[in-house]
Amino acid sequence: MNSSHYNIAANFLREVYIETDNNYITTFVSPNCFNLLGYTEQELLGKNISDILSKTPQSHKPFTNIKISAKTKTGTLIPIDLAGSPLLNENNEIIGFRFSLIDISQYLKFDESEKTLNKMFERSKDIIYRADLIPNFKFTYISPSIKEILGYTAEEHLINSNIPFEIVHPDDYHILTKKLTNNMDFTKPLATRYKHRDGHYVWLDDYCIPIYDDNGTLIAIEGFSRNVTHQKQLEEKLERLSYYDGLTGAYNKHYLEKEIHLLNTETDTSIGIIFCDLDNLKITNDSYGHAFGDKLIESTFNILKNIFTENSVIARAGGDEFIIIIKNTSINKVKELYIQLYESIEQQNKYSTDIQVKVSIGYSFSDTSIGVIRDFITIADKNMYKDKQRKKRSLDN
Repeated sequence: MNSSHYNIAANFLREVYIETDNNYITTFVSPNCFNLLGYTEQELLGKNISDILSKTPQSHKPFTNIKISAKTKTGTLIPIDLAGSPLLNENNEIIGFRFSLIDISQYLKFDESEKTLNKMFERSKDIIYRADLIPNFKFTYISPSIKEILGYTAEEHLINSNIPFEIVHPDDYHILTKKLTNNMDFTKPLATRYKHRDGHYVWLDDYCIPIYDDNGTLIAIEGFSRNVTHQKQLEEKLERLSYYDGLTGAYNKHYLEKEIHLLNTETDTSIGIIFCDLDNLKITNDSYGHAFGDKLIESTFNILKNIFTENSVIARAGGDEFIIIIKNTSINKVKELYIQLYESIEQQNKYSTDIQVKVSIGYSFSDTSIGVIRDFITIADKNMYKDKQRKKRSLDN
C-alpha cells in the first residue's frame, strides 16, 4: 500500500493509533487523529501522551478496555476505550508503547438511554415483557412489576417460563394458546385472568405485539399487561345491578333473557315454568294510586321468594308479570310449588287487611330446556290466561 492509500485508509479507521518511546513521548500518530482529537500529526508528534490522556497506564503488559478520557485540542474531554501494549526490539527489550484510542461517546449515550429506558420499565406499574417462541416459549425480559401484580418475581418467570400456563384461569387458557399460535387479533387487548400467588384472580389486559421473521413466521411476542381487576369488578357490579328490578329486587327482564338464552342454547336441564300475572293492576293503580299498586307488586314478590328458594330464578318480566324458572326439577315438584303458591296467597290475604294479592297463575314442565324453553314459557303463559278466564267466569256467575 502506498502512502496515499495508507492515509486514505487511516482516515476511515474508527480508532486512533499512537506510538511513544519509553518516556511516553509520541513518535507516531495515525492520520485520523485530527478527526478525534483536532490535532494534526505534526502537532502531536513530540508531545507527551499524558497531555492527551486523562490517565497514562503504567503497565508494561498488554491491556484492553480501559475507559478513560482524551483531551482534544480545544480542551474538550472525550470518553474513549483505550488499549495498549509495549513495543519490543529484536532483543525483546521494551523500546516504547503503542496505544489504540476509540471514541465511545455514542455508545455511552446509547448505554445511558438504555439505562433510562430500563429504569422506566422497572418503575412501570404495568408488566412489560418479551418472549421468544422459537424453539420454545421463553421469556427474555419481564419487568419487576410482575411481583406486585401476581406475586411471582421476574426471576422466577425467567427460570420457569411456564408459570403463565400454570396460573391462567382454566376458561382463559385458550387465549394463551391462540396468542402463541398466531391465531388472535393482536390489534385488541386480550383480557385474561391469572391466579395470584395468594389464590385470588387478577384480570390483565394484554397489549401484545407479534414479531415475525422474513418468512412471516411468528418468532416472538412483546408488549405490556395492565392490571384491570378493579375496572372489571366495577363492570361486574354494574352488570349485576343491571340485572335487578328497582322496585322489588327480583331479577329483571334483561337477566331473564340472559337465563333463557343460556338454558335454550348451552345448559340442558329439566325445567318448570311458573307464569304469574297480577289481576286488575291497572284498575288498582287508577283507583288507589301507583304507590298502592307498587305495594301490591312487592307483596307478590315477597310471597314468591319465600316459596321458590332452590334452583329458581324469579324475574319481574313486566309491570304486572312474574316468571319463575325452576331448574333441575320434576313435574310433581312443579305441581307441588304451584299449589303451595296459591295456598300462600290465600294465607296472605286472610291475615292482611289492606293488601289483597290477586294473581292468575299458569305452569308448564319439560324434561329438557335446550331449544324448547321459550315454547314452555308460552305454554305457562297460556295456562295463566286460562286461569284468569276461569276466575273471571266464576265472578260473572
